[in-house]
Amino acid sequence: MSRKKIPSKQELVDALIRNDGNMASTARAFGCSRALVWQHVDKDPKLRELTDDLNETFIDEAESQLYKHIRDGNVVATIFFLKTKARHRGYSERLELVPLSRTDIQIELGNPNEIENDHTEALNGNGPAIALLEQ
Repeated sequence: MSRKKIPSKQELVDALIRNDGNMASTARAFGCSRALVWQHVDKDPKLRELTDDLNETFIDEAESQLYKHIRDGNVVATIFFLKTKARHRGYSERLELVPLSRTDIQIELGNPNEIENDHTEALNGNGPAIALLEQ
Protein backbone atom coordinates (compact mmCIF):
# COMPACT_ATOMS: atom_id res chain seq x y z
CA MET A 1 0.00 0.00 0.00
CA SER A 2 1.36 3.43 -0.81
CA ARG A 3 2.70 5.68 1.91
CA LYS A 4 0.03 8.38 1.67
CA LYS A 5 -0.37 10.88 4.48
CA ILE A 6 -3.40 11.52 6.62
CA PRO A 7 -4.70 14.95 5.54
CA SER A 8 -5.60 16.42 8.95
CA LYS A 9 -6.46 15.48 12.50
CA GLN A 10 -10.11 16.44 11.96
CA GLU A 11 -10.35 14.23 8.87
CA LEU A 12 -8.81 11.39 10.89
CA VAL A 13 -11.38 11.94 13.65
CA ASP A 14 -14.22 11.93 11.11
CA ALA A 15 -12.93 8.74 9.47
CA LEU A 16 -12.51 6.99 12.82
CA ILE A 17 -16.09 7.87 13.77
CA ARG A 18 -17.42 6.70 10.36
CA ASN A 19 -15.55 3.40 10.81
CA ASP A 20 -16.46 2.84 14.48
CA GLY A 21 -12.81 3.16 15.50
CA ASN A 22 -11.66 0.39 13.17
CA MET A 23 -8.06 1.19 12.24
CA ALA A 24 -7.93 -0.98 9.10
CA SER A 25 -11.08 0.57 7.63
CA THR A 26 -9.82 4.04 8.46
CA ALA A 27 -6.47 3.31 6.78
CA ARG A 28 -8.25 2.05 3.65
CA ALA A 29 -10.28 5.27 3.55
CA PHE A 30 -7.02 7.25 3.37
CA GLY A 31 -5.16 4.74 1.20
CA CYS A 32 -2.43 4.40 3.80
CA SER A 33 -1.16 1.69 6.09
CA ARG A 34 -2.87 0.71 9.32
CA ALA A 35 0.44 1.33 11.09
CA LEU A 36 0.34 4.99 10.05
CA VAL A 37 -3.14 5.39 11.54
CA TRP A 38 -1.96 3.69 14.73
CA GLN A 39 1.03 6.05 14.93
CA HIS A 40 -1.24 9.09 14.77
CA VAL A 41 -3.64 7.65 17.33
CA ASP A 42 -0.94 6.51 19.75
CA LYS A 43 0.85 9.86 19.86
CA ASP A 44 -2.34 11.86 20.53
CA PRO A 45 -4.13 11.13 23.86
CA LYS A 46 -7.41 12.61 22.58
CA LEU A 47 -7.39 10.34 19.51
CA ARG A 48 -6.58 7.38 21.76
CA GLU A 49 -9.50 8.27 24.03
CA LEU A 50 -11.77 8.64 20.99
CA THR A 51 -10.86 5.20 19.63
CA ASP A 52 -11.30 3.63 23.07
CA ASP A 53 -14.76 5.24 23.39
CA LEU A 54 -15.72 4.14 19.88
CA ASN A 55 -14.63 0.57 20.64
CA GLU A 56 -16.58 0.52 23.91
CA THR A 57 -19.67 1.85 22.13
CA PHE A 58 -19.37 -0.87 19.49
CA ILE A 59 -19.02 -3.51 22.22
CA ASP A 60 -22.18 -2.14 23.84
CA GLU A 61 -23.99 -2.48 20.51
CA ALA A 62 -22.75 -6.05 20.09
CA GLU A 63 -23.92 -6.91 23.61
CA SER A 64 -27.33 -5.44 22.82
CA GLN A 65 -27.55 -7.68 19.75
CA LEU A 66 -26.51 -10.67 21.85
CA TYR A 67 -29.25 -9.90 24.40
CA LYS A 68 -31.78 -9.54 21.58
CA HIS A 69 -30.83 -12.96 20.18
CA ILE A 70 -31.07 -14.52 23.65
CA ARG A 71 -34.56 -13.04 24.12
CA ASP A 72 -35.50 -14.42 20.67
CA GLY A 73 -34.56 -17.91 21.88
CA ASN A 74 -31.23 -18.33 20.07
CA VAL A 75 -29.63 -21.29 21.88
CA VAL A 76 -26.08 -20.58 20.65
CA ALA A 77 -26.26 -16.99 21.91
CA THR A 78 -27.61 -18.21 25.24
CA ILE A 79 -24.83 -20.78 25.68
CA PHE A 80 -22.18 -18.23 24.71
CA PHE A 81 -23.56 -15.75 27.24
CA LEU A 82 -23.68 -18.32 30.03
CA LYS A 83 -20.11 -19.53 29.34
CA THR A 84 -18.73 -15.98 29.39
CA LYS A 85 -20.90 -14.03 31.83
CA ALA A 86 -22.18 -16.77 34.16
CA ARG A 87 -18.99 -18.72 34.82
CA HIS A 88 -19.37 -17.99 38.52
CA ARG A 89 -22.53 -20.13 38.44
CA GLY A 90 -20.77 -23.11 36.92
CA TYR A 91 -21.40 -22.46 33.22
CA SER A 92 -17.87 -23.16 32.06
CA GLU A 93 -15.91 -25.81 30.25
CA ARG A 94 -12.76 -24.85 32.12
CA LEU A 95 -11.29 -27.61 34.22
CA GLU A 96 -9.93 -26.77 37.62
CA LEU A 97 -7.25 -29.05 38.98
CA VAL A 98 -7.49 -29.60 42.72
CA PRO A 99 -4.72 -31.53 44.49
CA LEU A 100 -5.85 -34.67 46.31
CA SER A 101 -3.39 -34.12 49.12
CA ARG A 102 -1.12 -31.32 50.19
CA THR A 103 2.56 -32.20 49.90
CA ASP A 104 5.36 -29.80 50.61
CA ILE A 105 8.20 -29.65 48.13
CA GLN A 106 11.73 -29.12 49.39
CA ILE A 107 14.16 -27.32 47.13
CA GLU A 108 17.85 -27.86 47.77
CA LEU A 109 20.61 -26.11 45.88
CA GLY A 110 23.52 -28.36 45.12
CA ASN A 111 25.35 -30.47 42.59
CA PRO A 112 23.03 -33.10 41.09
CA ASN A 113 26.03 -35.44 40.76
CA GLU A 114 26.33 -35.56 44.55
CA ILE A 115 22.85 -36.84 45.43
CA GLU A 116 22.75 -38.40 48.90
CA ASN A 117 20.95 -41.67 49.66
CA ASP A 118 17.89 -40.04 51.27
CA HIS A 119 17.49 -37.96 48.12
CA THR A 120 17.54 -41.00 45.87
CA GLU A 121 14.77 -42.51 48.01
CA ALA A 122 12.72 -39.35 47.45
CA LEU A 123 13.37 -39.47 43.72
CA ASN A 124 12.20 -43.10 43.71
CA GLY A 125 8.94 -42.07 45.40
CA ASN A 126 9.84 -43.43 48.85
CA GLY A 127 10.29 -40.08 50.61
CA PRO A 128 9.32 -36.41 50.48
CA ALA A 129 9.64 -34.71 47.10
CA ILE A 130 12.97 -32.97 46.69
CA ALA A 131 14.14 -30.85 43.77
CA LEU A 132 17.86 -30.41 43.20
CA LEU A 133 18.91 -27.24 41.41
CA GLU A 134 22.37 -26.39 40.19
CA GLN A 135 23.84 -23.14 41.45
